Amino acid sequence: MKKLEGNKLVALLLSAGMATSLLAACSVNTDQLGQGISDLGNAFNTTATQAPSVVTETSVAASSEETVETTAGETTVETTPSATPTATPSPTPLPQRVDFSDYTEIDLTDSFEVTVEEFEESAHSDDDTVEFATFTGNRLVVTDADNETARDAINLVVDGFYAEAEGAYQNVVAQIKSEYLTTGVIENSGSVSVNFEYFTNGRALSVLMIYAVRVGDTFDRKVDYASFDMLTGHYITMSSVVTDTEGLERACKTALADAIRAKALETLQPTVTATPTPTPAAGTTTTAPAVTTETTTAPTIDEDTLPKASDFDVIYIAPTASDTEGVHKVTVIGLAKDGIIYEAEVEIDSYADLFNRYGTSVFFG
Repeated sequence: MKKLEGNKLVALLLSAGMATSLLAACSVNTDQLGQGISDLGNAFNTTATQAPSVVTETSVAASSEETVETTAGETTVETTPSATPTATPSPTPLPQRVDFSDYTEIDLTDSFEVTVEEFEESAHSDDDTVEFATFTGNRLVVTDADNETARDAINLVVDGFYAEAEGAYQNVVAQIKSEYLTTGVIENSGSVSVNFEYFTNGRALSVLMIYAVRVGDTFDRKVDYASFDMLTGHYITMSSVVTDTEGLERACKTALADAIRAKALETLQPTVTATPTPTPAAGTTTTAPAVTTETTTAPTIDEDTLPKASDFDVIYIAPTASDTEGVHKVTVIGLAKDGIIYEAEVEIDSYADLFNRYGTSVFFG
């Protein structure tokens, strides 16, 4: 028996069922019914016709997609990754120009005030018969300043140094008082002195601070120095104002030694020796006027007693006001190896190339 295909079997079963139902109706046209059943069977027997494959060529510039044919007649789109474009950075905008035409020059003259007050005090035994120690010197304070930060900063430094000197004085008093209470006498009284000396050129304020303690033959001293930019409040150091620190220090040490020698020469007065007029011999008539001659002795100094540039262990350079237009000065402070402190005013215009831009504004502004 011939095996019917699945689609044909289904078509026949449907046809038989529909024929049985339709025959029962008297008004059915059997010829047209048979034709319809035949058409229905053909419809179930029809297989899907494979669609021809179509490959679409796409321009590389237009698209990166490629059409691929599949066995089921369907098309699958396969995407080829495209290169990531490199972003072009946006140019950094130029800074806006600032118009300084309406700005005025800052005049720092008298922009701050410094007060120095002398003081003296002493400590005694309860019956005031024995003096233990004395404390003398001065106190410095910046009483007013346009830049309050600079004022407060330098006052903190100065007050701290004074407090240290005052503490040394209290220690001396306690030491000698203890000796007095133990033995009833003291061997030596003590003394503490403190001194503040300031320099300014209207822009910077520099302070030299010294306190010394002496008890009998024992002597001790401390020296400190601070310089502040009273416009900005910055603490000024050598490295912050010059491009060649060692070069400027060498130049100022030499200038200080030369200034000390010149000052020593000024203090020497030439010695003038008068030559007496000769007395004419007896019986001789002198018609010419008498002439008195003077002998001048050139001043001399002992070079060995004067410090040399190499004798200074520490050097400080304080901006100083100048009375001459276009001339800029500093006070050079040198601490010599023998403990003596030397000072001298020095012109610094020949050293201008050793200062950086900030140092030029502070020392030459």
